[in-house]
Parts: sequence; C-alpha cells; structure tokens
Amino acid sequence: MIKLTWARTVVDTSGKLSLLVEKACGVICVFCFAVMTLVAILGVFFRYVMQSPFMWTEEVARYLLVWLGFTAVSMALRQDRHIKVEVITNLVPGGVQKIVRYIVDVLIGVFFVVLLWQGYKMTVNNIMTASTIPVSMSWILVAVPVGAALALVQLVLGLIQTVFEEFSDPPETQITDIEGKLT
Repeated sequence: MIKLTWARTVVDTSGKLSLLVEKACGVICVFCFAVMTLVAILGVFFRYVMQSPFMWTEEVARYLLVWLGFTAVSMALRQDRHIKVEVITNLVPGGVQKIVRYIVDVLIGVFFVVLLWQGYKMTVNNIMTASTIPVSMSWILVAVPVGAALALVQLVLGLIQTVFEEFSDPPETQITDIEGKLT
C-alpha cells in the first residue's frame, strides 16, 4: 500500500481542528459549571441562612446544567468515552470489527442529525418564556441543536482521521539515545 504524505496532513489538520473544538467546548463547560455552582450556593445561602430565597437560582442552575450536558457530548465523543456496547464488536474477527465500527459511527451520525433537526424545530417553534426569569426558552432549547452540531463535527473529524490514517505515513517520531538526547 502506498503511503501518502498529504493524507498525514489531512489527519493532522483534522486532529488539530477536533482538539480546537474540544477546547472551546471545555471552556463553555467550565464556565457553565462554575456559574451553576455559584448560583446554587447563592440559592442555598439565601434560602437557609438569610431566610429569603431567590426564586430564580434553581431554574438558572438547571438551564446551565442542560447547556453543560449538551456541550460535553462532543467532548465525550472525541475522547471515545461515550456510552457504547462492544459485545458485537468483540465477537467478530478484526477485519469485520472495523466495518462494525464504521456502521456504529454512521448510526451515531444519523442520531445526531435527527437530534439537530428536531432540536432546531423545537427551538424555532418555541413561544414559551422561562418561569422565573424573563428569558425566552429558545435560549435554553438551542443547547440541543448546538450540542448535536458540535457532536457531528467531532464525529466527522474523527471519521476523517480514521479513514485517512490508513493511507498516511506514520507520524514522525523523535529518536532519542539512552541518555534521552535527540539523535
């Protein structure tokens, strides 16, 4: 099989893009978690210490958790830490395992396309407002299509890496001597 250097470039570029998307999602998740924690602490403090609860803290914390969860899906997909059942994959021989993995990735992609489309329809057809804060529920519901789109991006980039890895040269490695110096 002829190894192609342009395939290595595609693999490396898709890997860098995938990492960039993961880092951006990580920032969003950390922000949501930090604000959610602060809001929850604020709610507990004012409810039990000050005896004058804020009504909006539970709702805001819940909405931040929704955003955190849907954003984190793409990170789990990139790191291959999503829920999966490997019984069928482990029962078949090596060559067939690769085909089963591709079929599973296609099915995951179909799921996220449906989730993206239904989430989009749910968001644009929304007429509700949050109960304790004057915010349209569309801002909360848009977490569904955004999370699905981010997951699709990670899935496609992962598939590109997997497919082009077959045609590329192995990544360059640095050779060191016994003392750890580059040779």
